[in-house]
Amino acid sequence: MKGMQPMGESGIDAMRVSTSNVHSRWNMYFAVATPLLIIAIVMLTQIDWYQRFALVVLLGLPTVVFLFFVDPYSRDDAEALSKSGYRGWCFAVLAVVCLIAATAINPSVVFVQFIVVPQLFIAFTYWPSLGIVTLMNCGFIGVAWVQSATLYGGNITDTVVESIASVFFSGMIGIANDHLVEVNEHNMQLIGRLESQQEVIRHLSHQEGIAAERQRMAGEMHDTIAQSLTSVLALSRAAADEMGDEQDRALAMKHIRMISAIAKESLDDTRALIANSTPAALQKSGLRDALQRTLANTEGEDGPTCALHVDQNIPELPLALQVAVLRIVQEAVTNTQKHSRAHGITVDLGVTHDLQQGGAVLRLCIEDDGIGFDAASISDEQANATGHGYGFIDMRRRAEELSGGFSCVSSIGKGTRIMVLFPIGEQTQNLPTEDASL
Repeated sequence: MKGMQPMGESGIDAMRVSTSNVHSRWNMYFAVATPLLIIAIVMLTQIDWYQRFALVVLLGLPTVVFLFFVDPYSRDDAEALSKSGYRGWCFAVLAVVCLIAATAINPSVVFVQFIVVPQLFIAFTYWPSLGIVTLMNCGFIGVAWVQSATLYGGNITDTVVESIASVFFSGMIGIANDHLVEVNEHNMQLIGRLESQQEVIRHLSHQEGIAAERQRMAGEMHDTIAQSLTSVLALSRAAADEMGDEQDRALAMKHIRMISAIAKESLDDTRALIANSTPAALQKSGLRDALQRTLANTEGEDGPTCALHVDQNIPELPLALQVAVLRIVQEAVTNTQKHSRAHGITVDLGVTHDLQQGGAVLRLCIEDDGIGFDAASISDEQANATGHGYGFIDMRRRAEELSGGFSCVSSIGKGTRIMVLFPIGEQTQNLPTEDASL
């Protein structure tokens, strides 16, 4: 289940496009071959002008009706025999009558049926098509018999042989065509079932991941973070009510209000994470506003100056990617406050092209002008101490979970620069999305 991926392009739509292309090529053949045959017959036959006009109408009308009236791939009124319902039967009657009438004018037009026969096998299933072809050739034999007996006194043997050969070869061609249609329909059904199963697997996998993450986070947070934040919120409100008239009351009240606001948002965030793994900041608004509030809460009377730059051309991001960006920024800002003594923090979020990733990537850059540190001197224990050291493992883990890359560059006295690159191509297309605009 984990290894399966939904189809990027709908297979059944691709099959329909392929079928439609075959249908279009047949229509092109009919549209070109029919007028060429009509011109050749009219020009090479020594008959009166009104007979030529009649031949043009009789030979051209079936193809015109087929091209504009018969659509075997639109089966709203389709029957078991006719692929296009009553329209197919109307076309069949018209084709038989027109070709028999044209043969009565000029017996040499019998071979025109090799344009009409494919049309019949497209409009009908095999046996009805073969039956109509047989009936049409019986009509040709009847016309030849009448003409040989009354007009020409000739032999109808050639017509009989031609008609038998026509029915035989039409049956062979029809078998191949009917088999291709059956295989195509069977493939379309199989692809439809496969896509339906993959959609179920994708949904179940997504729900399983949500449930596991929800259970894990609920167990860790319910007895720790949630209760602690509730206590902080209650104490800050009590302190605000018990403040006296000291000289620094205004500044103290400002700090207490900031504590209260941060604790309230953290409590909402914890409850939201327990409920559905979505940060409360992203539920209320988009990623840009959530980042702006995070930096605003960092600024204070003695806090660093924060700046946020977000490109305007960032597409809609999957929810998991938005959560990762927000959490990495929060972790990085917390580290800066604790360790760097920085005067300014800059957060840049934009889209760039990365040759190694082979496509577009989301670039997150977090810089500060603090005291920095010697990256080589940081032990693995310090780097991996989640919530206590530098928190690199948390940020790197969030990046790697989304196939991203994490790097941190710092030196003593020159500040710190954190760079995270997330691919936003095919790797993120199957992640759940939410309508949370930047």
